[in-house]
Amino acid sequence: MISFLVSVLLGFLCFIFVANLYQVRIPRSPEIEKRLENIKKNVGDQTNIINPDFIAMGNDFRFGFLGKYLKDFKPAEYLKNQLYYAGLNMQVDVFILISAMHCLPFFLIAVFTTPYFIILGFLSSLLPFVFVRFRIMKRTNLFTQQFPEALDMLSSSLRAGHSLYGAFDIIVKEMPSPISQVFKSAVDEISFGIDTKDAILSLNKVMPFSMDLKFFTTAVILQREVGGNLAKVLDSLSITIRERFKMLGQLKAQTSQSKFSGIVLTLVPPLIALILFFISPDYMDPLLNTPQGNIAIAVAAGMLCIGIFCIVKILSIEI
Repeated sequence: MISFLVSVLLGFLCFIFVANLYQVRIPRSPEIEKRLENIKKNVGDQTNIINPDFIAMGNDFRFGFLGKYLKDFKPAEYLKNQLYYAGLNMQVDVFILISAMHCLPFFLIAVFTTPYFIILGFLSSLLPFVFVRFRIMKRTNLFTQQFPEALDMLSSSLRAGHSLYGAFDIIVKEMPSPISQVFKSAVDEISFGIDTKDAILSLNKVMPFSMDLKFFTTAVILQREVGGNLAKVLDSLSITIRERFKMLGQLKAQTSQSKFSGIVLTLVPPLIALILFFISPDYMDPLLNTPQGNIAIAVAAGMLCIGIFCIVKILSIEI
């Protein structure tokens, strides 16, 4: 029991360390310092308008010693995109450190008790990734809810005589996040001189999981190439999205009971096994320390994964 409390205390201290990562100021590399000094010399007396922190912004990594190894690592690029889609202002190396800190307490418990806690450590390291996926889904659903209203505002702006750029700018100023952030990317690109067609297509990169946004970009591109009444097309698209979202809500209500049953069936076996492990270790000893027991655990875990996969497939209805 004492070793367990010590492990929990060490895990809490690791959490405090991770929480204070953002307060640590890492010195810049000599190359960056040299570039900043050159910029200051070239500007002369106007150095007061330059913010060196602003110049150093945009780095994908907070810690240089990790960035050297992760910058050419393809999964790091994928993780950076996922953090961007989730709307999290976090560097890749910081996220990886947080994931590692999640599994450290379980590894410490495994050292003092049983090595089987290593499995829980690996599973706990996946919790930040699950959180990112949840944020992406939540952000996409919120965007879907706001999108019909944005289409109505866009249609009204076009009827009032605004250009497409002006209509996008109105959405950025009037609509809340995340839809304002999505359209702000197109407004910024058009302001920098990028072709309007390319700026509109880039919206799919900002919110890649929204099917409604893909319909919108396709409709706008076709209208610019073929012609037609874009305001009327946007009105029809707004009605279609609202009806689709309404149908999704009905399906969610009708499948909620089945989803809850699936969650209960998934969580009950491991929870009962964990409770028995703490209440009666001798009862669980044959299951953990014999070859037959290990095979039974592996088979049970495999069947549980198959059951989860089947439940998810049955309840996944795409419209």
